[in-house]
Amino acid sequence: MQLISKPLLYGSSPLLKLLSLLLLILLSLLFTMVFGMALGFLFFGSDMLVIIKGGFVMSAPGSLAILKFLQTINTLGLFVFPPLIFASLVSEKPWQYLAMMRTPRLVDIFLGLSLIIVVLPFLHWLAGINEMMEFPVWFSGIEDWMKQSEEQARQITELFLSTKTYSGLAVNLIMIAVLPAIGEEFLFRGILQRLFQEWWKNVHLAVFIATLLFSALHLQFFGFLPRLVLGLFLGYLFVWTRSIWVPVIVHFFNNGIAVVAAWFYARGSIQTSSDSLGDMPETWIIILSFVITVLIIWMFWKGRDKKMGSTNE
Repeated sequence: MQLISKPLLYGSSPLLKLLSLLLLILLSLLFTMVFGMALGFLFFGSDMLVIIKGGFVMSAPGSLAILKFLQTINTLGLFVFPPLIFASLVSEKPWQYLAMMRTPRLVDIFLGLSLIIVVLPFLHWLAGINEMMEFPVWFSGIEDWMKQSEEQARQITELFLSTKTYSGLAVNLIMIAVLPAIGEEFLFRGILQRLFQEWWKNVHLAVFIATLLFSALHLQFFGFLPRLVLGLFLGYLFVWTRSIWVPVIVHFFNNGIAVVAAWFYARGSIQTSSDSLGDMPETWIIILSFVITVLIIWMFWKGRDKKMGSTNE
């Protein structure tokens, strides 16, 4: 009788799985970096070498296309490939392991999308609180580095979003909305949150730690609090709906709103930039935003799937 071999990490401890995931991410990043550079030289020629050497100039012709190409390759290597490969190493049913087989309920999707719109004023208020936070004097060097890094990231993001063409909109939706929504949710919710829950046997701690990593990995301290709140919501969405597609769709919608708004703004169709979308400083609007957000979260909690139990196999 032929024996059916189990996946390499099947039945391994959560700690071993976590260490294996970190190694897998490093290998994936290395592979996609090398492969991406090779493709980059094929498509962009010597301009690719200039970018690699640190000679990137935002106004230079072709720089934007190269930067978008590198951003896409980086997203694939860091977020998309590792969770898919990891799931096949730990489970005989990787699609089920990632909770991809469970069809999301329309009511869950509707509530999730509604919350993303309703919560915007409250998130802008949180961002304002976040920006007012100051580091101790002895921490000023790191604070300056953070501000400089965030300013550079802001400039690059604005460059990405400045397109006025339909093709540019399509590329931005794939690069900024589709791939991050799939990759980040698969990695942080589908894999890391699940591993932490398996390790500590505490779903709330698992959601919080995975969200903390999710917010910290973006390396944007002055947007840490709103991203933390959004990440917690996405984490509990996965817990309550048992489907990875609900947080993926909500994540896509959140990023997609910014992309589409920036496109309309660049074309002169609207006067509100994507950064200011939903920014309503009136106190009563912020309070209303918070109250309705809590109400929607309560509706999710009341309607959660209690029969499924844990997402673990």
